[in-house]
Amino acid sequence: MTRENKLSIVIAFGMLIFVGMLVADHFSIASHREVANLGATISTPPLAGTTILEPGDFIPEQTKANDNPAGDTIHVVQNDETLRTICGSFYGDSGLANAVASWNQITDANSIEKGQRVALPSRTSLVNASFVFQETAIVEHTNTVLATPTMGSYTVKSGDTLSEISQKVMGTAKKTQLLIDLNKDVMPNPNRIRPGMTLRYPLQTNGA
Repeated sequence: MTRENKLSIVIAFGMLIFVGMLVADHFSIASHREVANLGATISTPPLAGTTILEPGDFIPEQTKANDNPAGDTIHVVQNDETLRTICGSFYGDSGLANAVASWNQITDANSIEKGQRVALPSRTSLVNASFVFQETAIVEHTNTVLATPTMGSYTVKSGDTLSEISQKVMGTAKKTQLLIDLNKDVMPNPNRIRPGMTLRYPLQTNGA
């Protein structure tokens, strides 16, 4: 093999390597460009469960627990709600509507307004209060039939309790229930007395 032939082979081999490198670089650049383009077109999927509100949408105020000093749940009345539907939803018993009305000192259990705040005590407290109201009605009726005692009056002051008032005006805290029974019209809920309330009590007689 002549020197010229050897030189031609070396040059051809070198050209082959050079062309191979160019082709490899081309595919490498093309590959990077495709990945970049694909990455640019990927969008972040929306979060599941997202609610989009339109202008003017109404978000009802939810029931709030322990929203007053007595620990009652406070419910804000919505459109078309009645005490019966509220009690049916909260207690599972729409028949407690009258008891809830008495608890909240609502005169007409069938008349409440949107936005009105209604206190919802525990079912146990409500049922117990209902029994007190019923017993009070019986006691008052019995007292009316038997005799009408001479009554005194006492105006509740800040910090007063029913047992203290009973002790002060009737001489014993044991007559606290009697004080409750005689004043259910001004004090439907004996756990809620307010300064300024006028409570009636029987004046002591010689036979008392």
